[in-house]
Amino acid sequence: MDDAIETLLNEVRLLFHRAVQVAEELHAREPVTLGMRAVLEYLHRNGPAPVPEIARRRFVTRQHIQVLVNGLLKEDLVALGPNEGHRRSSLVMLTPAGRRLIERMRQREARLYARTGAGLPRRDVEDAARTLAEVRRQMGGGS
Repeated sequence: MDDAIETLLNEVRLLFHRAVQVAEELHAREPVTLGMRAVLEYLHRNGPAPVPEIARRRFVTRQHIQVLVNGLLKEDLVALGPNEGHRRSSLVMLTPAGRRLIERMRQREARLYARTGAGLPRRDVEDAARTLAEVRRQMGGGS
């Protein structure tokens, strides 16, 4: 089983790097990095959140997310608002421009995904996603 997990994780790494290359090409004209895109995606899916929460959920440091948020603030793609739960940690929220940008990027990606998965049985893709989620959970990656 160790060899199978090693092979799986190697494929994940190779796929990740290829996905980064494809995404950089796909969104080359947008004013954000892929890290910034990930923050926009998080906010789009989950709503406003403080920097520490975004970092925890993305398994990266608070400082890394803060740098990305600072860049998004400069582009007016996010704004900071009051956080009832913590006075010193503002909520990061999408601006209308940020919402339009992430929706435009997601539409572009959806077209790519439709072409990419055209020959794959849906059940196989769903099984692969469940398997990867379980490996992540067993490695202490939460739910």
